[in-house]
Amino acid sequence: MRRVLLLTSIPVLILIAGGCSDDGRTLRPAVPGQDTSISTTVAPDTTGGAVIGEPTTTFDGSFPAAGLSVIAPWREGAEIDARYTCNGPNIAPALSWSAAPAGTAEIAITLTDFDAPGFVHWVIAGLADTAISINEQTVPFGAYEATNSNGDIGYTGPCPPSGETHTYVMTVYYLFEPVDLSDGTPGLDLIDAIQAVELDEASVTGTFSRL
Repeated sequence: MRRVLLLTSIPVLILIAGGCSDDGRTLRPAVPGQDTSISTTVAPDTTGGAVIGEPTTTFDGSFPAAGLSVIAPWREGAEIDARYTCNGPNIAPALSWSAAPAGTAEIAITLTDFDAPGFVHWVIAGLADTAISINEQTVPFGAYEATNSNGDIGYTGPCPPSGETHTYVMTVYYLFEPVDLSDGTPGLDLIDAIQAVELDEASVTGTFSRL
């Protein structure tokens, strides 16, 4: 009799174990316009940056419509290497991003300071719709750069006031039509023009502190 009881108890234990596998987490509610699935089957990338295919979000907490993402030389929310800041050589980083969604005519990139609204570190536009990367300190053929908030054309890296830590947002914009401006356009003007024809976007954030 004891042996029978033991054998019949095994399925019960299995059912109980199966019913307790919930880890207590709930799915994040979908944001307006989010009607596509985002793959989470891509193996993690260990070279730095946000992983293409990883369910990253834009800085306002919403999901890009097609699960788009950006890979920078730093992980999402991590400290930015001094190489790309005013404490180092202050050079534009290499970046890569998800292939453009259908309807993209041009790609643009911006770097802004979330803690200093209106300060523009970098705006580059005119990138081909087939582009999926940009090399360090490089302006691809046909692309052009705005004037940053230091008054220079091109990139100027993170440089918060001494004793402060700021968050920086690197955004790749997919545009449904070319902006068609030129080198030296004021940074905020070019950003406005980019956002007026934005089809989609993806971003990666990083922080930097100055002692």
